Amino acid sequence: MNSFIETVFFSEKRKSVLVLLFEKGPLTIEMIRSELNETSVSILPQIKILIDQKLIIQNSGVYQLTKLGEIIVEKTGPFIKNLQAFERNTAFWNEHDISEIPEKLIKKIFDLGDFEVIKMDLHSVNYKPSPFIKENIQNAASIKTFISFYAPEYVPVYYEYLMKNTPMTVITNANIIKKADDYKSEINQFLKRENIELHVFPEEIRIAGVTITDKVLILVLYSIAGNRDYSFLISKTPSAIQWGSELFEYLKNMSQRKMFI
Repeated sequence: MNSFIETVFFSEKRKSVLVLLFEKGPLTIEMIRSELNETSVSILPQIKILIDQKLIIQNSGVYQLTKLGEIIVEKTGPFIKNLQAFERNTAFWNEHDISEIPEKLIKKIFDLGDFEVIKMDLHSVNYKPSPFIKENIQNAASIKTFISFYAPEYVPVYYEYLMKNTPMTVITNANIIKKADDYKSEINQFLKRENIELHVFPEEIRIAGVTITDKVLILVLYSIAGNRDYSFLISKTPSAIQWGSELFEYLKNMSQRKMFI
């Protein structure tokens, strides 16, 4: 092994061990195996390389970072974790436009945690609400939604939660507001409630949709070509919900609240 760069970045297992020990502190080999879902056969050779490079030490069966290891991981840890997040689904990130997501959120994309990407079969859409969306906002204590595309099929879904008096904040654009003219009277009635907010985004933005409840984040991005391809990124990790809330607040701060339409 010729350099720290090779040691740290050329092995996913070594990256994972270093970040794990940095975040969790000293661990036994059994704990490391359990946390990383690895076998001794697969992980011990990588640990030996880290010991040889003086990045970790082992005392009485417990492994921990050396001071040098702590310094390196402290400086490279967020970068490593972001790499792992992008590598979790390289195709999704390569095919979708993330240019409008604030840089501070891109730098901590790892907060999305154990996310999944669900790609719906277009033949199953048929202008009906996605059962995936309905299932994941079920029993939500509150709902925050940003949407930049016209999807009237979701009106009944959100209407159900409005009738339950679920706190809700919606951000959309002026074009969609115009298309919702048939629901103008009902929308204005709901906007009289203290726990219902409507905000209008002043311009087009290349983020298709963001939905956050107390239990889940759902992110929909446009493709690089500018199309919506019915791929949903979903995460129920608390840090992902916080990440989504920060993205939502960013969009809300650029929007104007409407008391009626």
